Amino acid sequence: MNQMTTIWDKKYGREFLKISAMLTMLCDHIGYVLISQKTYPQIYLILRLIGRIAFPLFCFMLVEGFTYTRSKRDYIIRLAIFAVISEIPFDLAITGKFFDIYNQNVMWTLLIGFIAMYGLEKFTGINIAHTIIRILIILVCCGAALILNTDYSIYGVLIIVVLYLYKNNRTAKILWLCILLIMQGMIEAFAILCIPFIMGYDSSKNEVRLPKYFFYAFYPAHLLILYIISIYR
Repeated sequence: MNQMTTIWDKKYGREFLKISAMLTMLCDHIGYVLISQKTYPQIYLILRLIGRIAFPLFCFMLVEGFTYTRSKRDYIIRLAIFAVISEIPFDLAITGKFFDIYNQNVMWTLLIGFIAMYGLEKFTGINIAHTIIRILIILVCCGAALILNTDYSIYGVLIIVVLYLYKNNRTAKILWLCILLIMQGMIEAFAILCIPFIMGYDSSKNEVRLPKYFFYAFYPAHLLILYIISIYR
């Protein structure tokens, strides 16, 4: 007897989720950079709501990357390099300034979240000392995101931490993810639309792989292109 296929069945590979995250992020930034909220409020809102899906997908894939990478040190270096590269395109597109010290791009949030996972991995013992250290690691990383004013800030780091701590507990992972997304407000709550994507993920799914640095380069490149379009449109 054939079983009924549902959206909860695992059928998506890593590349599918990455492309989904990029496309939804692109919709979000097109709305923010190019669409006037006053002139086209409906289009603006639709694009921004679609864009809410992107960040939790990037966080989910970051946890997957942390789990399967051969070198966490190299991963941290890549994130740091592209965080620096992305800063000027991000500031130009989002704030209109060449460099805005008060707003840091989302790559910094992902970097801090990765460092948080790296620290948590080192202290996995079930004892009071390790528990205290793990709490301190989370607090320090959240504090760093807050001080640097990174995109998604504390919530971004907490989403990464929750996805990491409950990576093998699907129910708890989805529950905590929903709580954190809803806590950010009505608009950000639409990010729960990412759940079918996450629930449908299969790490063993074989797909055509895009170049390794394509996903890193896409972030600063699309922001710079959107900024240029906004100037000459």
